[in-house]
Amino acid sequence: MGIGIKPLTNKETARFEPIQNLPVPEEVILYTSQHIGAPSEVIVEKKDTVRKGQLIASPKGGCSAALHSSIAGVVRDISKVNMCGGRSGKAVTIKKEKVQEQEKDFMKPLSSPDADKIIKRIADAGIVGMGGAGFPTHVKIVPPKPVDIAFLNGCECEPFLTADERVMTEYNKKVVEGFALLKKATGAEKGIIGIEDDKPVAIEKITEAAAACDDIEVKILEKIYPQGYEKMLITNTTGRTIPPGKLPFDVGVTVHNASTCLAVAEAVFEGKPLIERVVTVSGECLPHPVNYRVPLGMPVSEVLRYSISGISKMGEFDVYMGGPMMGVSLDSLDYGILKTTSGIIVQRPFFRKQAPCVKCGRCVDTCPMGLCPQRLNMFYEGRDFGSMSEAGLENCMECGCCSYECPSEICLTERFKEAKINL
Repeated sequence: MGIGIKPLTNKETARFEPIQNLPVPEEVILYTSQHIGAPSEVIVEKKDTVRKGQLIASPKGGCSAALHSSIAGVVRDISKVNMCGGRSGKAVTIKKEKVQEQEKDFMKPLSSPDADKIIKRIADAGIVGMGGAGFPTHVKIVPPKPVDIAFLNGCECEPFLTADERVMTEYNKKVVEGFALLKKATGAEKGIIGIEDDKPVAIEKITEAAAACDDIEVKILEKIYPQGYEKMLITNTTGRTIPPGKLPFDVGVTVHNASTCLAVAEAVFEGKPLIERVVTVSGECLPHPVNYRVPLGMPVSEVLRYSISGISKMGEFDVYMGGPMMGVSLDSLDYGILKTTSGIIVQRPFFRKQAPCVKCGRCVDTCPMGLCPQRLNMFYEGRDFGSMSEAGLENCMECGCCSYECPSEICLTERFKEAKINL
């Protein structure tokens, strides 16, 4: 494996300030496909009045996730829409009611639940992996092979993003409680919490909370990108290597995001479905980066309105959903916040002046997957996608390290994404 990279983190401002609540949006756009697997099936109709936390779309099939309304309101529309990243799917648009009910138990809280009850509650709450992939959590914790290690990924190695760091700092006990529930449901004997060494306050808080658990240990990891990628994380902490085409459970491990653990604790002990999440709003164009607690489906434009004035149309800024390395560049500000949206990053427009490859090998040295991006690019330029596949294209994690290091400023990661579509 390559060594990864050490970009400027740009995390200092937001990491030391508390999470802020946003007002209830006028409207939310809730997508039925914001997770890996089959889209959920809409069970409400236009003009229906819905409560905050009400189920509006049921899981469909073995790998799917429930969807709940994040506000109290009226269903204004149910239609097929474009989603960020070029996908399309159904969405339920809900218009806010003037009066919003107070927070309450949406489901009955559970006390000392067994594994089966934990799994069912996670499914009922619509919880998915909130680190980016969006795999339904109730499916992940019932792997087809036994696992002996549950891992809490607290690395958050992407520049600008501090949402998980603030969650671990402010909700340390809930995060560890949620992780313990996931570990119990999975049947793992040991729990490991991995945090990069540039998060001293989060490390202190999580270590304090984990001290009450004999079978959970905190491991401090080197700050390097992409340390949070689960294959790299597992190898660096356990010595186990996941073969190409395999998943963490193939080496006896499951990996969970810090925000996911918080959502699990709230679902089990407070009866709260997944209807909001913490989102970092940052970037070089923002004078004051911040972490917001955002209702799911809130339009990006409305989130940004509380952080920056004058952003009214695309082209003025580059806006990313997620981090600047692996996030999706938005072509509209009308998209709703997803269960997997960890950040909204606003940058000045950047235009790469690509030059021919100079065969320096820097992309090879940094690739975390041990690929040869230089060779992949040679095949790409010849439109030889078959040879790219043979050279390991499917193992590319699209982390952006090769593009970041390339002195010729070749958009290698974008090329590899395109090639995967053409396979």
